[in-house]
Amino acid sequence: MTSKQYLFSFALATLSFIAAKSIQKEGVQDYFDKIADAFQEEIGAIDFERASKVAYLPMGLQPLTALVQIDSTRNMALSQDSLQVIELDSQLQRFAPVLQLPQELKMQQLASFDSTLVLLDTEQRLHFLTAPYAFSTERLFTLPTEEDVKHLITYHPNLKRLVVFNSLLLENGKRRFTCKLLHTSRLQLSQMPLYSFDTEEILFEPISIAVQPQSNEFYLLSESGEVVVLGQNGEIIKRAQLPSGLSQPKIISFSYHGDLIVTDADNLHPAVMRLEWQKMLSKQGAFIH
Repeated sequence: MTSKQYLFSFALATLSFIAAKSIQKEGVQDYFDKIADAFQEEIGAIDFERASKVAYLPMGLQPLTALVQIDSTRNMALSQDSLQVIELDSQLQRFAPVLQLPQELKMQQLASFDSTLVLLDTEQRLHFLTAPYAFSTERLFTLPTEEDVKHLITYHPNLKRLVVFNSLLLENGKRRFTCKLLHTSRLQLSQMPLYSFDTEEILFEPISIAVQPQSNEFYLLSESGEVVVLGQNGEIIKRAQLPSGLSQPKIISFSYHGDLIVTDADNLHPAVMRLEWQKMLSKQGAFIH
């Protein structure tokens, strides 16, 4: 191959790569816009001043390090030792063991869709478990691994996709946030992010993420108990602080009705707290404001 032929082939491959990226970006945005047009936003706000309910875990039950609602009556949680999945009722009153996890696997996070549980382990692998939950029927997907990058997961109920979120502290002092979507039936992760941005306004590394089902806003939790609310393009909507009664906030999640559920991983007084979604007058409008 001559040098001219090589340069031509290289240029052609580069243009093809750029075109493929553009098509994928357009496809992701197209899908997002279609959902946006059909979405009816419910106007409201989380009451961060006081908890509407606090449920303390019974003696012998470890703090919960992950929590999701799988239907209108049941929640699933992950114990602090990463070895047990626990079922809770919707009132956070009754607890029951569901699944003992393999000791060699350390699970960090939990998500759910259509009664399917998604567990993220320390190797950044996603385990998809369908009911009745057992590891003999799991599907696996390995997330891209980068140095110093840890993924957070949650399910977006309106986009019908698993959200894969991560942040990275940059050398210039800013933090980069990236949000991608995983197609749960194809197990295909979008190469183009839903949004990605660099900021010096949020410098903490989030420990949990959840999507508010009535507003479609993204809620990020810090170790200090600060909650940052992001819009569809990563814009900061609000910053708030969880009630002072939480000594070690660990996870945030949402009920079907939009209430914010927070776990306290204090070993002496592990608890689950509910912060009420206060509905206001609804209005017609765009996906997120």
